[in-house]
Amino acid sequence: MKKIIFSLIIAISSFAIANAQLTDVVTGLNSPQRLLLDGNTLYFTDANSIQKIDITVSSPTPEVVIAGLATPEGMALEGNDLYVAEFGAGRISKIDLSVPTPIREDFATGLNTPNFLLLDGNFLYYSDNNSDVVARFDITSTTPTAEVVATSVINFNPTGLAISGDILYMAQGNANRISTVDVTSGNTSPTSLVAGLSRPLGMRIVNDAIYVTEFTGNEITSYDLNGNPPMLANVVSGVLEPRDIALNSTTLFIIEGGADKISKIENILSVSEESEPNIALFPNPASNYLKIAGLTEPSAFTIYTVQGSELWSGITGPLDEIDIARLSSGTYFIRIEQMPAITFIKK
Repeated sequence: MKKIIFSLIIAISSFAIANAQLTDVVTGLNSPQRLLLDGNTLYFTDANSIQKIDITVSSPTPEVVIAGLATPEGMALEGNDLYVAEFGAGRISKIDLSVPTPIREDFATGLNTPNFLLLDGNFLYYSDNNSDVVARFDITSTTPTAEVVATSVINFNPTGLAISGDILYMAQGNANRISTVDVTSGNTSPTSLVAGLSRPLGMRIVNDAIYVTEFTGNEITSYDLNGNPPMLANVVSGVLEPRDIALNSTTLFIIEGGADKISKIENILSVSEESEPNIALFPNPASNYLKIAGLTEPSAFTIYTVQGSELWSGITGPLDEIDIARLSSGTYFIRIEQMPAITFIKK
C-alpha cells in the first residue's frame, strides 16, 4: 500500500530594514498606552490624558489635548471628532478638537473595559479584553447601540484591531495569537490566523502586511497576508514592552511601555529580502511523531492548542522526531523559533 505523506511547505522570508535605527522621539512619559497618527500630528494616551506632538520637530514637546480622563486607551479620529476608550470608566468618549479648549462628552456608556478602537467607515469598533468581546457602533446613529461582531468564551481576550475589506483582525493578548472574523457574515466565532506570539497588543495593516507589537517578546513583527500561512518578518527587537504602534509611509512609531517613551524607526518600508530554507512538516496528519525538514541546526519549538495555550517546548534538530503520542486527537499548532506557527492534526 502506497504511503502518502502530506507536507506543508512554507517559504519563510526575513527582512532586513535598510538603514534602520531605533531612536527616541519623546521620553519621560506617564505610562503611555496608545497611538494615533493624523498627518504630522501624533496623538498618544497616558495615565489620564491625551497628548500630541508634531512629528516634524526634531525634539517635540508634548502638548496636552485634554486631561482628567479615566485610564484612556485606544483612539479613533473622524474629522474633528476624536473618540477615546476610557478603560477605567467603562465608556467611549468623544472630543471635539476644533474648539480651543476641548471637553469630553459621552458617546457610549455602560461598557466594561473598552480598550482598542478602530474606525472603518461609519463603524467604530472596540475591543473589551475583560468581557471577551469585539463590538461596533454606527457613529451616525443618534442612539448608538453596540453590535457584537466577535466573541468567545475560550480565552478570547481581544486587544488590538485592524481591518482589511470585510475581514477584521484581532490580537489576542492572553491567547498569544491573531484571529479573524468576517464582519458581514454574522458569524461571531473568531478563526485563528497566527499562533505562538508573545502577548500581541497593537496592530496596523500596511501594504498587505500586519505589523504587531509583541509585549512580552519585546519586539515588533509583521506578517505578510498574501502568504498561506502568513509569512513572518522580525521588524525590530529590543523594544521594552511595546504597547502600540503607528505608521506612515516611511516611519514606524512605537510606544515602549517599559521605558515610558515613544521611539521610532525610519525607512521602515525600505526592506530587502533574504532567502531562508524551506521548512517541511511531516507527516501531517500524524499519530506518534512529527519531523521538521529544512532545519540546518537544532531549533527551539513550542506546541500550542488551537486556543493558543502553550502545551510544551523543546529542541529539535534536522529530521529529529518530535514525540506527539501524548496528545489527544485534534488540531494543534507548532512554532519553530521565530517562524509562523504551523497547523498539524494528531490522529
